[in-house]
Amino acid sequence: MTTQKVSVTLEAASVARARHAAGPRGLSSYLDTALQEKLDRDEHRRAVIEYLDELEAADPTPDTVKVRAARRATRLRGATRA
Repeated sequence: MTTQKVSVTLEAASVARARHAAGPRGLSSYLDTALQEKLDRDEHRRAVIEYLDELEAADPTPDTVKVRAARRATRLRGATRA
């Protein structure tokens, strides 16, 4: 694996926490692992959304029913966050 040196600007508190969490393996290794995990999650999320979009496109449910269901889901999500 090839590496590349980069310069980034991060919150000081986050860097301190990351240094502490990284321990002897080092900040670069810690951040590289965290970045890979984030990229993997984002890629997986995009694939799931694409799959759900395909399912929704093939769904024969009338749009009026879908709109009502979406409104109800929004209300339920709001109730669980309060």
